[in-house]
Amino acid sequence: MAEESIIADPGTIRALLDGSRTQSRHLATSRLAACRAGDRLWVRESCVLGRIPPGRTQEMATAMRHAEFAVFSDGWRHHRNGSGWKGDPPIGKALEWTPAVHMPRWASRATLAIDSVAIERLHGITRAGIRAEGLQPLLGGMLWRWPKPVPGLWRDPARAYAARWNIDRAAGERWDDDPEIVVLGFRVKRHAPNTG
Repeated sequence: MAEESIIADPGTIRALLDGSRTQSRHLATSRLAACRAGDRLWVRESCVLGRIPPGRTQEMATAMRHAEFAVFSDGWRHHRNGSGWKGDPPIGKALEWTPAVHMPRWASRATLAIDSVAIERLHGITRAGIRAEGLQPLLGGMLWRWPKPVPGLWRDPARAYAARWNIDRAAGERWDDDPEIVVLGFRVKRHAPNTG
């Protein structure tokens, strides 16, 4: 069984933790194309690393080597020992956010256990696949939206998926290019209680 990491934005982590996202699509040239059923992907996200100094009750931001917990954009505190609790979201211009790529392994609050792997063309995505990616139908499927903070409502779920796919794709990898992709189906294992 292999273990890799994957980066998630706030909308994606919310969809993973609430169970509305159970699939993820990646370019067939991505390192994730090597995943197999049974592999695991631990989720990285941006955070503020913190601690509570001895004799104090107030949290303070700190360097990674001194961190006792990570605070995420939704206010969840995840401690080194795996415990956690919901608090106020971190605010303030002086806070130093740790980019997701540098988040320590102990701070991960979710792991994706890969159940299935398939290779297909991007345009092969179905409505069920779009829902499994976290897109939410409204009004009986007349309108569709992504989890916040991605803005917008769409009448066509495929166009909504295309808009999201194109956000960080280069020429040759965009929706209209219909690249070959790998579809990862997974179960989400939470690393902290009551993360909802």
